[in-house]
Amino acid sequence: MGSACESRQWTVNASPASLSRRCKKAACARQSPAPRRTPEPMYVEVAVNLPPVRGTFDYHLPPRLRTKVGIGHLITAPFGRREVQGVVIATPSKPAVPETRPVTSLLDPEPVVTPPQLELAHWLSAETRTPLIDCLTLMLPPGLSQQADSLYHLEIEDAQVSGPLQQRLLDLLRKRGDLRGRQISRAMPRRRWRSAMESLIRRGIVSRTPVLDPPRVRPRKIRVVSLAVPPETLHPAELALGREGSQASTRRQKTLDALLHAEGPLPVRQIYESTGATWADLRWLHEHRLIALSESEIWRDPLEEVDFVPSTPPELTQDQALLWEAIRPNLETPGRNPTKPFLLQGVTGSGKTEIYLRAVEATLKSGRAAIVLVPEIALTPQTLRRFLARFPGRVGVYHSQLSDGERYDTWRRCRAGELQ
Repeated sequence: MGSACESRQWTVNASPASLSRRCKKAACARQSPAPRRTPEPMYVEVAVNLPPVRGTFDYHLPPRLRTKVGIGHLITAPFGRREVQGVVIATPSKPAVPETRPVTSLLDPEPVVTPPQLELAHWLSAETRTPLIDCLTLMLPPGLSQQADSLYHLEIEDAQVSGPLQQRLLDLLRKRGDLRGRQISRAMPRRRWRSAMESLIRRGIVSRTPVLDPPRVRPRKIRVVSLAVPPETLHPAELALGREGSQASTRRQKTLDALLHAEGPLPVRQIYESTGATWADLRWLHEHRLIALSESEIWRDPLEEVDFVPSTPPELTQDQALLWEAIRPNLETPGRNPTKPFLLQGVTGSGKTEIYLRAVEATLKSGRAAIVLVPEIALTPQTLRRFLARFPGRVGVYHSQLSDGERYDTWRRCRAGELQ
């Protein structure tokens, strides 16, 4: 009986030895396993942002999200008949339930919490008996994380109810119209109104609609203008930019001149202010393929208008030097965290802030970041100027008097490592 190799078609002039070698190679090729690939996460464990739900829930990732979603990402997913936000806290190999539902969308391409923050959130949750999602959202800027809620609508205006709590709910809806669950909770603090509302819903007196608002904050983008042709080939004075000598032609020439002397794209608003051009002028130049119109993302920086003069560290006093020599070894050792806290005691003007500045400098040199807490917002401007003077371009500010957009961009710049 012939072998499997002999049953194949070989070249007519092949020798038995070459056939044997080919058989061995074919057998090796059949037996060699495919190269192993790192398995992509199929399942995710999610802390959902839906009060008063506690705990975490398992979902599976659709193919379009398997390479994009990981631990720390902010996602949306179905929960019952509603859509909720949640943070991915783990990627289990097997789900805890036999059937899972798919994650719907990814809200931010970058993780919104880091592994150390996730570890801290777990600790806070265990120590304070607080839902994990509440600990996680403390670390996100206002407007990014959104709680799922329900909108309640009164269907029967003249409905008759027996209990005082149900009557109070009806009176509230009659007076204020449709309300969300969190609005009712604020109007009726420390009252367990949800079971009474469920009874009204079952009787058809009130209807409920699940709602999930999109994030209130998003990157800010502005329109910008750039040249669409190589600068060396552009000679505005020689171009026909409309009727010769007209105001429109002059504005368009000024626009091209401004772009020729710019180092990059210019905001549309800046073009308007410097050249007097209008949107019609820009559209005309764009249609004639002389300029390109696009969008560019910009940071909302609350420190953009703060004036400061860069400075160098002053010479320490004798007391400051003694104090700094005691603190410095805990900060300058690479890869070592401070083993104990230091408390500085001194009257106003005794030089404590200079020690703080040197501590921040040593921390930054070791590859880490620093946070400086100020006791009240009123003291922030004078403190900021001192830190900006010592660390220009690396300082951000974050407090409750900033807009949601400013806090969101400051948070993103910290996440990207731009602020330290």
